Amino acid sequence: MNIQQIRQRTAYNPCAKPTQKTATRNWLGGLAKDYPLSLTLTLNQFWEVRNERGVYLQKINRNECKRIAKQFTHSLNKQIFGNSAKRHKLGLKYLVVMEGERSCKNLHLHMAIGNIPTHVKWNTFDSLVSTAKKRIVEIATEHKVDVVDSGWVEYITKELGRTDTDNVFWELA
Repeated sequence: MNIQQIRQRTAYNPCAKPTQKTATRNWLGGLAKDYPLSLTLTLNQFWEVRNERGVYLQKINRNECKRIAKQFTHSLNKQIFGNSAKRHKLGLKYLVVMEGERSCKNLHLHMAIGNIPTHVKWNTFDSLVSTAKKRIVEIATEHKVDVVDSGWVEYITKELGRTDTDNVFWELA
């Protein structure tokens, strides 16, 4: 099989414009070295809300995922940097992607985390995450912290659309 036959079978077109998904993956792939830790947070899909009208179950959605991610990042930054997180605007760098909306799975968050100070040991990061998520009732007990491998950025961006990047929470980056 020659190269022309391979290109024909895989529908390779060298003149085709890259999609939004491909362009985003390529760009984020260049930034991957700045994010050495990965984190996956599972979320409770429903939780009980009490107000003056009574009790009801709240279903998670995209806006709730953004709020939860923002609340978690603030909590983790405060735990690592203390009051300097707010006062001097110190914090970790985050790349947060929501997964599950397009694939009709349970919504969960993938994060790539960078700008980790030298006083934080990577083997203690799991306990820092556990402590940071205790105050956030919408985050489930399961989470996974790991060192980023070469395919993490591609993995977390697998649900990006061809023409949009709605799953990436750019405002938290």
